[in-house]
Amino acid sequence: MAKYFGMITLIMVSLFFSSCVPTNDEVKSVFQTNSATSIKNDSKDLLKLLVKFKKKLDKRNPNNFSKKLESKINKTIKTENKKLYLRYKDNVLKNYKDYLQIAFSKGEVFPRNDYLVLGLYYLIDSSYEMDDGHRLTALQYDKIKLSKLYKNLQIIKWKIKVDKDLNEDYLFLTWQNNWQIQLEKKLKNNEELSLDEIKMLKAINENTETMFDSSNFSFEVILTQMLDRVGDSLRALGEEPQNLSISALRSVFLFL
Repeated sequence: MAKYFGMITLIMVSLFFSSCVPTNDEVKSVFQTNSATSIKNDSKDLLKLLVKFKKKLDKRNPNNFSKKLESKINKTIKTENKKLYLRYKDNVLKNYKDYLQIAFSKGEVFPRNDYLVLGLYYLIDSSYEMDDGHRLTALQYDKIKLSKLYKNLQIIKWKIKVDKDLNEDYLFLTWQNNWQIQLEKKLKNNEELSLDEIKMLKAINENTETMFDSSNFSFEVILTQMLDRVGDSLRALGEEPQNLSISALRSVFLFL
């Protein structure tokens, strides 16, 4: 009993200095769910998924990342405490919004993959406030920041799938099969293709793909897993994640 009382006292003191005054129900929830540990694990899982995402993205888009930065970016994500800031037009970028806006800009950008990955990293880092040290309770996490993270991840997931550059080429190849990209380029040039001509598309003609191959959903799976982790964090805080509609996703130009 004394040990239990001591734990409550420690948490209440911590919350007092962090300017948070919890209700009785919130305190009970912390003890019942071990929410702080759960949320910390969510943030670690997100970084592991980000490393996995980078590996797949670079493999699918080999001309869009810097090999010189590859190990540095991976180390930055894995250690959580080493800052790696890229430049863009002589400006050093530190805000996740800058990285993401550049990653999804329609003009020529190199290394586009790296701007996207670091944008995601600094977005996660900022939302979970990873530099603020250990938290005794879940109530010390910022619900508003995590809600923005959940919405931003939905926006990123959508834009990765649909956004194109000034030449109407996809910014990132993810779900598309090569033959679909080749077909789309021909259709963009107003070419009318017969079935035999479609069969002569390079990827099909060389037997590396077929028209019956399913699209690549592995990127979708990783990004959905990232959303799930953030959703779990929000629920641990008593907040229900908000899913954006397709019309809302289409109308977003700036990240939250």
